[in-house]
Amino acid sequence: MSGDTVSGNALQFTNDNKHVYAYSGVIGVSNSEKTMLLFNTNSEYLKVLSQPFNSTASNDDLTWKIYFNNVIVYEEVMWNISFNRISPRLVIPPFTTVKVTCENTTSATTRNACFLFSGEAYMTNRVGDLDE
Repeated sequence: MSGDTVSGNALQFTNDNKHVYAYSGVIGVSNSEKTMLLFNTNSEYLKVLSQPFNSTASNDDLTWKIYFNNVIVYEEVMWNISFNRISPRLVIPPFTTVKVTCENTTSATTRNACFLFSGEAYMTNRVGDLDE
């Protein structure tokens, strides 16, 4: 898991495998749902802080969605690019496909946005053999 080169919008681990991060980079978002991050977890579970950002001041509203295995688990509208918001802390289970999307729900104008997950990785505990 550790020591991977950061490339694309994949989940990255620190060298000690205790912390994780995923950063979308700045992406132009218009009036259709745009994938910002897409990755799979393995046998670990993650406790992360999710942080959406918009780099363009405007009156446009951005809708952010977080999916676990194609099910929306979190949705937020950043009204008029409000930075006074609470970033949700999430627990991501093992073997989960995580997708984060963003859409400009006010206009077709392209706005720059980015998304960051950062947090801790935990391995699941082994609970003995099933034959016992």
